[in-house]
Amino acid sequence: MTKQLPIFVLNLDRATDRWAAVSSRLTALGLTFERIRAHDRRDPAAEALWAAFGGGDLARDYPATLGDVCCSQTHRELWQRIATLTTGAAIVLEDDARPAPVFAAYAQADLGALMRAHGIGALKLEHWPGGERSRRFPMGRRLGAIDFADDAGLYRQEAGFLGTCAYAITPEAAGRLLAAHDRLNVPVDHYMFSRSAGLGFPILRPAFVAPAPVLHDFPTLGSDILNDRIAAGIATHRPGWRRRLREAILRRQLARQMRRGVVERVEMHWAGEPEGATDVGPNAPAMPAMAAIRKDPT
Repeated sequence: MTKQLPIFVLNLDRATDRWAAVSSRLTALGLTFERIRAHDRRDPAAEALWAAFGGGDLARDYPATLGDVCCSQTHRELWQRIATLTTGAAIVLEDDARPAPVFAAYAQADLGALMRAHGIGALKLEHWPGGERSRRFPMGRRLGAIDFADDAGLYRQEAGFLGTCAYAITPEAAGRLLAAHDRLNVPVDHYMFSRSAGLGFPILRPAFVAPAPVLHDFPTLGSDILNDRIAAGIATHRPGWRRRLREAILRRQLARQMRRGVVERVEMHWAGEPEGATDVGPNAPAMPAMAAIRKDPT
């Protein structure tokens, strides 16, 4: 029997309610896990993280708030630990993750072997129930079915599919990320899962599963990083010409591949509820300016 994969849960010291929720859910599934203390933008020492995070031309196209920097550096520091593991893969969760019962099957399966068989360094496990089309209908190339998870689909990610609420990563991939770039320079979800940014994406060759075993439960818990990005105008800003050009070229490439049936738009939903049940609707808690947030397709 495969040993359970390591599960690391990123959590702020002040977010005790989130920790209580996610830890009780994982415990109810019979899983073991470890809390990772996340960097907090409210900590006076957090400003010092900017130097380790970096900047440059890409940072102007993919800007970050201090909250982004703290989140990103927490992930990167965890990769340093994961890179020392000898086999398998590790699962990384943020504290607004809501696992479905089938998540236990992922945690107890040999995800490392599955990922290596397809050349996958990072496997996205989350469903984001917000309005961004690129997250609700990500573009993927079907690789097959996952027999231990009710034949969920496994898809190579072909365009931007942002978010780092739940993913598996192999030690080899974590090591390659650390060796390739000494600084992230862009928010961690762009670094890992934005094809147009082109940083971690070609290294990881990421994939995703549908339906997703983890819900990114922002409708219930909110997101102060997103609120900061909205307040700073980052969530709605117009990208620079270089990013717009990269995205336009990629959109044309993807359109050709869709016409040939090579890639498809995959309708995402959460494995814990019937299809459509996690949509943001009139009865869901409101997210500020959600309709105005830029929908990044690449």
